[in-house]
Amino acid sequence: MPTTPEPETGGPTNGGAAEGRRTPGPRRRLNRERIVSTAVELIEARGLRALSMRSLAERLEVAPGTLYTYVANRTALETLILDSVIAQDGLPHELPGPWLEKLAAWARKDWVTFREKPWVTELRQANHDFGPASVTWLDSALRVFDGTGLPAQVKFDMIDSLDAYVLGAATVHTQSVDRVPNPAPDMLPEIHQANLEATTLVEAVGEGGVPFSQSRFEFGLRCLLAGFQVIAEQEQAQEHGQEEGQGEGQGTPAEAP
Repeated sequence: MPTTPEPETGGPTNGGAAEGRRTPGPRRRLNRERIVSTAVELIEARGLRALSMRSLAERLEVAPGTLYTYVANRTALETLILDSVIAQDGLPHELPGPWLEKLAAWARKDWVTFREKPWVTELRQANHDFGPASVTWLDSALRVFDGTGLPAQVKFDMIDSLDAYVLGAATVHTQSVDRVPNPAPDMLPEIHQANLEATTLVEAVGEGGVPFSQSRFEFGLRCLLAGFQVIAEQEQAQEHGQEEGQGEGQGTPAEAP
């Protein structure tokens, strides 16, 4: 077996050379989970626009081409990111309470997520693909309506309507956060005249009404859920009426004289 030659006396030792440079540690294994979690870190640190396959590769300390072994393209990466967010949110049917309370709780959870992670709303609007967590979530959302007797299409429409409301409200909130509406400086005379003529608006503000209120999300949610309840009652009444009609049509035939 070959031996390592002894260093000359007074010369640099191997140990001294090692102290002068950093010995690289073991590289973490690359997989989809690590790619997605690192992509989320990148987005939260620098914003969604900073995400690219090249910037992600730099953060992972790998060649850009290496990522394509695990992710087909940026669209596929965005889908994986969204799927990971959905997987962390929990399942709607496991929330407490009857179906309307479950819907309210799920809407409020999404409202918090979208405000804390505004980049999720951007991705939702830009990417329309879905992954396995989305399938599991939609199955769970349908199970919220167990026992209501609602038709399948009504269930889907309620899910879509609630999701669209929360997503839209969060998008408006993100765009207007820290931006209080102010009168346009170059239109002050016209605005002053409009205020003099806007008697209904002045009266409403005088009664304590506040435009652009922070409570508008909860108010909109109440309106939407109240509408869902009315629709459910109408569907149940219609089904009950059909059952009664069928019962009358199936009465005992009269005996022949």
